[in-house]
Amino acid sequence: MSTKGTDVATIIGKGLLGAIPFVGPLAAEIIGAVIPNQRIDRIESLLKLLESKIPKEDREKVEQRIVSPESVDLVEDSFVQASRALSEDRKEYIASLLKNSLTDDELKHIEYKRLLSILGELNDLEVLILKSQTLHRGQPEHDEFWSAHEDALKQPLAHMGSTQVEIDKHTIYQTHKLHLANLGLLKARFKIPKRNEFPEFDEKTGMIKAQGYDITGLGRLLLRSIDQGGEL
Repeated sequence: MSTKGTDVATIIGKGLLGAIPFVGPLAAEIIGAVIPNQRIDRIESLLKLLESKIPKEDREKVEQRIVSPESVDLVEDSFVQASRALSEDRKEYIASLLKNSLTDDELKHIEYKRLLSILGELNDLEVLILKSQTLHRGQPEHDEFWSAHEDALKQPLAHMGSTQVEIDKHTIYQTHKLHLANLGLLKARFKIPKRNEFPEFDEKTGMIKAQGYDITGLGRLLLRSIDQGGEL
């Protein structure tokens, strides 16, 4: 590590000891090595969230795991993502995934690394769209979730006579679902044509027109890894 990097690690370590007594000292060296002078405030916020999420009964396990090469690798990746996080929700997602990777006895490092990589490819709206696929009317969480995120999740409509702005908004919104499908988090649902009928094609893409999307097992796993539900 360079002298400059060491100085940064020392400064951050001292600053975190009081505010984040458990996770802070463990992470100080990794911070100095991976992201010197880059968005340190966001990383500190991530570590505070991580500290708050680790139950006391899991701290001994975390203390042993966090210094392993596999965990250091994942922590490094989480710092990079946190340094670019523009919302509190994003830091919550990263902190939850990191916490689960350090306390989960089931999934392995390589699986959490893949999940963190996928999370890094999603924007916050796409995470909300994915979660919306798990909620149905009548569930206690449904109304609360939609009340909080209706403005973001309401799909812009486009039809004959729509303005270019409306068409553009509709087009962009559709790309979010397509992106989720391309990552294997959603799967398109197609209408089965009747006998002697041809399937309906999308004029814009030339592909068979999807009637909707369903969340996949991978999508549910990602949501569970960031503590956003996704139960079977």
